Amino acid sequence: LGREATEVFAETGNGFHGKDWEDTGFLTIGYEGGVFATVDTSWSRPKTYPTWGDVTLQVVGTGGVLDVDLFAQNIVHYNDTAGRVAWSNWGSGTDAGLVADFLRLAAGEEADDLATGEDGLRALQVALAAYRSAELGQPVAVTGGD
Repeated sequence: LGREATEVFAETGNGFHGKDWEDTGFLTIGYEGGVFATVDTSWSRPKTYPTWGDVTLQVVGTGGVLDVDLFAQNIVHYNDTAGRVAWSNWGSGTDAGLVADFLRLAAGEEADDLATGEDGLRALQVALAAYRSAELGQPVAVTGGD
């Protein structure tokens, strides 16, 4: 996005597993310029689901929609211009790329587009603001970014 998170509204609960920890979290994160994102951090899959959960991302913009499912066995490209659908990268090897990048970094080689410590700090600030928002039941400013 190239924008900083400014505000978070969050609701949490433990309705799926009945434990002392949150298994449900829904966040709406406001960014500079009026852009927003919603995040569902829930562990809401039934016991019969084939994996522990999912890692999905949907980006909706003025130029189109991007859906990413990192546990899917393929990447589906719907191409209206060409009038066809293409399936690529069939298989369950999405972890192989993560391991290869880790090994490359461990060997002292460089990698592109890595998250920085500052990125991690900012994510922590958003998470802390989300917990505060859930506690108060209202939006909370994301602080500490300066």
